[in-house]
Amino acid sequence: MIVVYALLLLLSFLFFYRIRIRLVRLEAAMTVEGESGIPSGIISGKNDEIGRLEQSFNTMSSQLKTMRESERLEEELRKQLIANLSHDLRTPLTVIRQHVHTLLKMPSDPSHGSLRIINRKLDDIGKLMDNLLSYTLLSAGKYPMEIKDIDIAEELRNAAADWYPVFEEEGLEIEIEMPEQPVMWRIDPFWFRIIVDNLFQNVIRHAKAGRYIGIFCCEHNGEMVVAIRDHGPGIAYRSDAKGAEIGLSIVSLMIKDMNLQWKIDSENIGTTVYISI
Repeated sequence: MIVVYALLLLLSFLFFYRIRIRLVRLEAAMTVEGESGIPSGIISGKNDEIGRLEQSFNTMSSQLKTMRESERLEEELRKQLIANLSHDLRTPLTVIRQHVHTLLKMPSDPSHGSLRIINRKLDDIGKLMDNLLSYTLLSAGKYPMEIKDIDIAEELRNAAADWYPVFEEEGLEIEIEMPEQPVMWRIDPFWFRIIVDNLFQNVIRHAKAGRYIGIFCCEHNGEMVVAIRDHGPGIAYRSDAKGAEIGLSIVSLMIKDMNLQWKIDSENIGTTVYISI
């Protein structure tokens, strides 16, 4: 009897030990991610309950991989479509803008006011198309970046000078504060200019009712920051102008990729955007 009981215990131990090994192997396969972030399949053993569970897991893993690949192809197609559309739309916009400029150079005409409005709207559309293309390339990680040491105070001063006529035309009071000494950051100067241009454009579109823009490179909370301030109704207010969302999305992506930080302080009396190392 003792020998029989010993054999039964040994057989039971071997049976449950083998089941445990198969379950542990299945658990490991479920938790270890493959290259696509989806668990890889497992070699199915016997055609029992655990074997059928392994087969079901393999089927689920295969379906998830197929869905992930389909999503990736659709995303690539969407990005390529947006890039091609942005490029194709630039050509007719350029031709229209050239004809408008030609008409504006003609002797004084009552239609010049309408032509100026058309020209302004064409510029807005052109900027939106540029933003759309930039956002697509940034999302795909294909927007070229060249990191170097630059004086951000000088870059900000040049950007403010380029936008000065636009601010005056919109009737904005302009306040600029820059340090005399260089403020060196290691970033991409072209990306930094895109960030600043988008923030300026955002003020024109959504906060020009405050009739003020402040452009600062100054110390804030113990560190040097770039600050863009307006006296508009605040970021919670949604104006009729479009394109702010994609513009701020571009700012967010570029700031993240250049290892910068940004913060938005917004109230109903104005908004300040801070950018820092």
